[in-house]
Amino acid sequence: MPTETIGVVTLTRHRNDMLRRAMASVHDQDFPGEIEHVVVVDDDPDAVPVVEAAPTRPGLRNVAHLVPRSAAERDEPPGDKRYVYPRLSRLFNTGARIGTADWIAFLDDDNEFEPDHLSSLYACAQRNGAEAVHSGRTMWHADGTPHTEEVWHTAPDRAEGERIFALMCDRGVRSRGTNILLDRADPVLPSTLRTSTVLQPEDPVLLVDQSVWLIRRELLLRVPIPETFTADDHAKNAAPDDKLLEALLRAGVRLHTTGRPTVRYYLGGVSNHHRSDPAYAGT
Repeated sequence: MPTETIGVVTLTRHRNDMLRRAMASVHDQDFPGEIEHVVVVDDDPDAVPVVEAAPTRPGLRNVAHLVPRSAAERDEPPGDKRYVYPRLSRLFNTGARIGTADWIAFLDDDNEFEPDHLSSLYACAQRNGAEAVHSGRTMWHADGTPHTEEVWHTAPDRAEGERIFALMCDRGVRSRGTNILLDRADPVLPSTLRTSTVLQPEDPVLLVDQSVWLIRRELLLRVPIPETFTADDHAKNAAPDDKLLEALLRAGVRLHTTGRPTVRYYLGGVSNHHRSDPAYAGT
């Protein structure tokens, strides 16, 4: 039985059915140690009883933490990443701070963990003496069908999506004919980081989704997710997970991966442009 504990931080707002699914996947983890699931509720009081009523079990504790929005935040343009991304960073950092576990994982409320996600990440961290590790993921449409189209999910149009997908296949991140995506951080950090949305052939792969991390909490408190985003960040679709990866690499943190796709990642979130229509998805 591990003596260390794992905390899972989930942000949610007005997506109670997805939240229940995400929480169920944390409930079903085979990690034999203690798990603390902190659900940071973004100005949505109706989600609090959903968290409080979620099934629990010995070794699992669910915590709801409601964060009200200011009047200005409630009136901002919906879906505008200039506002959304800084707030997501603040809320992720809030969840890490109020948690009490030794390790922090993240789970977006529209994604799911496979049952061995946390246990395989923890084993990888122990095996490598690492403070930060990550897994890969499988890609799914919102209706539960696998996303196997040969187009990159964050690209703004199909031509760019096909170009970046081909690059990612060449790098071993994507595999044609499957829905597997193996997140990766090459041990090279250029002066200007380009995200996967604007990846060029000469660029290293620097792609670790928020939901695939396991990071020692004291490291995350020392190197929190950056909360300031520039115009250049928004132009290249740099999300909180991109900013966190860059911060960890610039701090000299050695990263390791399980090499296993243990997160079910559903398309349709704010960070990707994918739409389930024939013109883009090729269906």
